[in-house]
Amino acid sequence: MVSSVQGSPLSGDESVTRLNPMFHDAGPTRLLAISPHLDDAVLSFGACLTQAARDGAKVTVYTVFAGTAPPPYSPAAARMHEIWGLSPDDDAPLYRREEDIAALGHLGVEHLHGRFLDTIYRKLPDGGWLADHVEGGQKLAINEKAPDRDQDLVAEIKDEIKALIEEHEPTLLVTCAAVGGHPDHETARDAALLAAHETNVPARLWEDLPYAVFRPGAVELPQGFRLGSPEFTPVEDEARARKFRSVEYYPSQLAMLNGRDKNLFERLETHARKTAPDGGYGETTWPVVTADESTAAPVPG
Repeated sequence: MVSSVQGSPLSGDESVTRLNPMFHDAGPTRLLAISPHLDDAVLSFGACLTQAARDGAKVTVYTVFAGTAPPPYSPAAARMHEIWGLSPDDDAPLYRREEDIAALGHLGVEHLHGRFLDTIYRKLPDGGWLADHVEGGQKLAINEKAPDRDQDLVAEIKDEIKALIEEHEPTLLVTCAAVGGHPDHETARDAALLAAHETNVPARLWEDLPYAVFRPGAVELPQGFRLGSPEFTPVEDEARARKFRSVEYYPSQLAMLNGRDKNLFERLETHARKTAPDGGYGETTWPVVTADESTAAPVPG
């Protein structure tokens, strides 16, 4: 099902009265965030995560693709290690897990790291690499032999998330919408939605940042799911500042996202202000509902 990614947010008064509406249900709030990679939750939803924790919610972030892959590495992985400031044979996932622990600790939330391998470390059944490096840039090319969805991997991750749901008993599950179409984001999202549906846990999807800044577009949810109306959640200045400081705990990723010619934080601020009714900072999510037919849901672009 394809959902549109354009539209308008809630009105100013409504968004203020619904500040963090997903966290204010009756009884204790337990939030389980499913992050594809080691930085996605902080970049996309970090301000709301730390705001929720400050408001008394128990917040746990599980990063799916955080496993360590033994060498040899693909050319794509070797190139990314170089961009991240690491040597070709460094245990990059270990380094990035340490970054993540520091970042999430600064947000005041708990961390869990999954065993699954990032796209750049995975192989196809024929032994070829799933991803390849594109010369002259930081982009990756997915092998044309790769299936649109690895359903076996989705099922395996779904079972892992269901075990976490049983252990942590979340009142809400949040994950990425997969804006930008990264295969790891789509896989993590699909697994999370299926796990939430099978365990009767409500789910929301966050706007993938900075993907939505650079290339907003449609997202395709698994059969039977659709996006509800978008909600922009304004946050306190302290939550915005804490998110931005937490992003700085990922120096490997800032090497790609921030620099002399591209100010990541300025772009995040500008993007939020385009959506915010009062021009302040906040983050966008969509509730997910089951549906038999696809419908278009407006999303800030």
